Amino acid sequence: MSISDLAAEAGVARGTLYRRVESVDALFDQVRAELAVELHDANVAVMDAAGITDPPRRLATGIRMLVRGTHADPALGQFLARFALTDESLRGMVAGPPMADVDAGIASGRYARFDETDLSIASMIMGATVSAIWMVLEGHQAWREAGTDTAALVLRALGLDPEEARTIATEALPD
Repeated sequence: MSISDLAAEAGVARGTLYRRVESVDALFDQVRAELAVELHDANVAVMDAAGITDPPRRLATGIRMLVRGTHADPALGQFLARFALTDESLRGMVAGPPMADVDAGIASGRYARFDETDLSIASMIMGATVSAIWMVLEGHQAWREAGTDTAALVLRALGLDPEEARTIATEALPD
């Protein structure tokens, strides 16, 4: 897409867009970063309002809400399936709420201690979540099954007992 295409789609003069947008790539990066922050903030707000404080419950709830959300908004799911596993997205996750919950889980003894880097842990969580989104978009699984299975697998990978991981991954989601 060019600046001219973008200006035409937005219904603004090309010159106006040139003055406000460095490049289409820079705009895309900004939109992607803002979307990630919005998704994380929305999930955190819902979990905070529901009183979910236990790190494994927060992580499982976040994964499942994201999979549910992309089922409700397939365009969002397609965007995430295509662009979520980028350097910038991974760096944002390492600094964002999901990894803060992982760190809290390690500190509280709910998760195992890891020799692996935060980036490796973040990429495992993101890869599993994006795969669940893809499974839903492609019709291989319903969102509940994909989200639950993924959350349980991630919790087990972080060191939770399989039964506890499955119990947490099947708890009712907040509205």
